[in-house]
Amino acid sequence: MKNVVGQVVRKADFWQRKFELEDMWDAINSGSHLLLCAPRRVGKTSLMHKILDEPQDNYIPIYIDTESADSQAEFWKKIFNALTEEKFTSSLKNKAQLFADWLKGIKITSISIEGVEFGDGDVLDYKVAFKRLIKDLEQDKKLIIMIDEFAQTIENIIQYQDVQNALSLLKAHRELRQDTEFSQKVTFVYAGSIGLESVVAKIGASKHINDLNSIKVSPLIRAEAQQFVESLFANLSITSTAEVTNYLLDQIDWLIPFYIQLIVQEIKKLYRRAPNLDNSVVDQAINNALDNRNHFESWQSKLKTGLEKDEYLFAKEVLNKISNDTFINSLDINNMASKHKLDENNARENIQSLVYDGYINNNDDSKIYKFNSPILRMWWNKNVAN
Repeated sequence: MKNVVGQVVRKADFWQRKFELEDMWDAINSGSHLLLCAPRRVGKTSLMHKILDEPQDNYIPIYIDTESADSQAEFWKKIFNALTEEKFTSSLKNKAQLFADWLKGIKITSISIEGVEFGDGDVLDYKVAFKRLIKDLEQDKKLIIMIDEFAQTIENIIQYQDVQNALSLLKAHRELRQDTEFSQKVTFVYAGSIGLESVVAKIGASKHINDLNSIKVSPLIRAEAQQFVESLFANLSITSTAEVTNYLLDQIDWLIPFYIQLIVQEIKKLYRRAPNLDNSVVDQAINNALDNRNHFESWQSKLKTGLEKDEYLFAKEVLNKISNDTFINSLDINNMASKHKLDENNARENIQSLVYDGYINNNDDSKIYKFNSPILRMWWNKNVAN
């Protein structure tokens, strides 16, 4: 197993997430449509690729990243193109030859703001056109359409079109999911690096996703994380002790694969030059990792692009405070909200967004918030707060 940092992990390099995969397949087999719930970097995209690489026999999975779509037309173009492109249809030959041949025969002339135009001259709205596309899907094979960065797409449409277009897309998907005949042929799986719940809550659209079966992707438990580190060390020919491994996990604390892999990568660089691993090497590896802006910059940029100016300044001040003091209480949050002219509801929504998107939590005390990751807290304190 290679130590893959910051990229999708597949096949032999994928660290088994047994329980999450079982939860996903249970929900899919029950006929549910899924929402993968987890902050960025926890491994949602790798889980979807595991489904893609090793599907159960009666399913045809397809993965689509819609992050760059900033309009309804662009979103649906990505969906239709993914289903009809040569790479996908060719991969079906051994699994569903008739379906592959049928998809190759589909002729789509254009996808525009008016809708989808087929080769026969029919122009249909996106939802109706999509139902037409899959209506002849053979009954013994069900499509799993995994849409990554769907929440980012909704946010893009809000920014570059308007709220009504975002609502239209959300409503269309809900109507598709509520169509019994359609749901016998297609399962949707939604995921992304920002929380769909927080995005739709801001526009009062939570009811359009409340039918989704939420699958939580959690950090590794301590025993899993220990096995993961030991496996990485063994593959990289790094000799460690239980004491050092435990110290490493204590410093990372929020045990998601990304942070473990990142620090192990830095340990390997140090170990290559001086093959000795102790707690001081772990500390140095963490300090070195904090100098790499590429791994952390998105945590700040996502806030800048996803929030209005006053909301961003409020969120930034909250995170600055936690990065300095390790925590913030509800009273300080309320005072900061008043300072930035945010009402109580707006401030609450912003704090919930920070929770949904994996920055902070109040798990230990409902009135006290802290960073999920000590690593991110240190980076924020070094590069943003000061």
